[in-house]
Amino acid sequence: MVTEEGIIENVFRDKATVLFRRSAACAHCESQGACEVADEKNMHIVISNDLHATVGDRVEISLPSHSLVKLSLVVYFLPVVALILGATMGDAWGSFFQVEPITGSIIGGGVGLVGTYFLLKWVNRGAKKKMEYRPRMTRIIRTGPPQPDDSRSTRTGDISEIHSTPVPRSDQE
Repeated sequence: MVTEEGIIENVFRDKATVLFRRSAACAHCESQGACEVADEKNMHIVISNDLHATVGDRVEISLPSHSLVKLSLVVYFLPVVALILGATMGDAWGSFFQVEPITGSIIGGGVGLVGTYFLLKWVNRGAKKKMEYRPRMTRIIRTGPPQPDDSRSTRTGDISEIHSTPVPRSDQE
């Protein structure tokens, strides 16, 4: 189970906006410059507020590891396979369409990538509906008033109370 801690910024109906500080894992990520959901230090996520957390609560958010692995394979592995298969098929069918093999490979690889883009959009719509791919609030860690920036805080980060509430499991886990 992959877990991360954040602070509730806003609560509306049965949803909550959670603020996350960039973790140490972000510092070593090779894609950190391309990450669109993060600014310099913070990331936000809107999540179901099943535990009825309030503004300022520190919460733990988790996502099952198997879900993360599945989605990572689909997002990173599938386009590479489609590019290679498209290029191979473009090379083989190039003579049929009377184009050079290299041109057929480039066109076939491009068609494979474009097809993968639309396939991933379709998979994304389906994944949004499945609970196993959604991060969940697993517990509330109650703290004092939220600090705007922990790096400037003089507090040691003491926790006054920990309140854990079991999260109902989905049938798909």
